Amino acid sequence: MSHLIDYIKVYLFGYQTTVHAHTIKQTEDNYSLEGKIAPRFHNEGETDVIILNITVKPGEMFNCSANTFFMQGNINIIMSDDRDKNKLVCIYNSLQEKKDC
Repeated sequence: MSHLIDYIKVYLFGYQTTVHAHTIKQTEDNYSLEGKIAPRFHNEGETDVIILNITVKPGEMFNCSANTFFMQGNINIIMSDDRDKNKLVCIYNSLQEKKDC
């Protein structure tokens, strides 16, 4: 039911989605997905990354989304101790109220 309310807000009350990127360089025990829409993780580093017990090799992507729905909860992201070789980028959308011009 809450997702229906979100759709009503988007279409009737002037909301829009915006895209964001967040770079992660070290292990995150509780990376928050709260409010993210369609989060995708891109391993742009030189080392393997483990997300939800799945190994994501350099150059690979991990899709953690339920398209068009706001995510909730946290996930564990495990990276090597070498921060200089780690680079995981989370691309996601969020809902923003449109501003009048």
